[in-house]
Amino acid sequence: MNKLFLFIALVFVLIINTGSQTKFSLNVYGGYTIPVADMQGDFPDTSNTGLLNFSKSNTLLTKSGFNIGASGKYVIDTLGKARLTGGLNINSLKGSKEYSRPAGILTYKNTVTIFTISAGLEYNFFPKKKFNPFAGLELAANFYSGKIVASGESNQTIQRKSEARFGVIAGGGLVISMSPKIGIIIGVKYALTNLIGKKSEISTTTGTQVSEIEDPGNGSFNELPLNDETNSSVKGKSLNYFQMYAGISFDLGAAVK
Repeated sequence: MNKLFLFIALVFVLIINTGSQTKFSLNVYGGYTIPVADMQGDFPDTSNTGLLNFSKSNTLLTKSGFNIGASGKYVIDTLGKARLTGGLNINSLKGSKEYSRPAGILTYKNTVTIFTISAGLEYNFFPKKKFNPFAGLELAANFYSGKIVASGESNQTIQRKSEARFGVIAGGGLVISMSPKIGIIIGVKYALTNLIGKKSEISTTTGTQVSEIEDPGNGSFNELPLNDETNSSVKGKSLNYFQMYAGISFDLGAAVK
């Protein structure tokens, strides 16, 4: 019991002795991602007798996901409030659907992966206090990949084409200092991932357009582009997500005076 009280007292001392902040901080985090706008979507209620034609979908058919990432922040003013930021982030978004068919169950599993490199500016409201809220804006390069797998009564794998899009990320959060060098970070982000670089392309199956209904059980491999630019057959897509995260912040380097 005495050791427990000693540990609690030590933690309390570390928490209240946080009067300085260093020039550079490193954050690692993970959390929950909610697809919004045309990133989110539902599979059709019925699939008729053939496999679905995803080249005609107006959304990416995801429902939820998770994120992991790391970011660095560097102080550029004497008060420690203005910071340059940069980070790496991965979002994995998923959606699925089961269809009852005369020959059995047909199950679709859809995955969209977004690898993001970002850089921007951040404002810290109380950088030398225990509770330090912040808000920021970043430019982001987003690299898409993923696949759709049908299994059961029929089998098919559709690879999502690897593509890059450019956008912005707005966010904010709170850093809670636990010691002079370590804190807890919680935050939210809203990302507009495809403001620049939209394209309209033809889906391919070994060089040909994907037919509206594939033959059941053909096991073919297709490549599916984002097709997020408006054309005669597909409307444009706004590919956005809302991200909630929590992690650890490490202060490194010399202290801000």
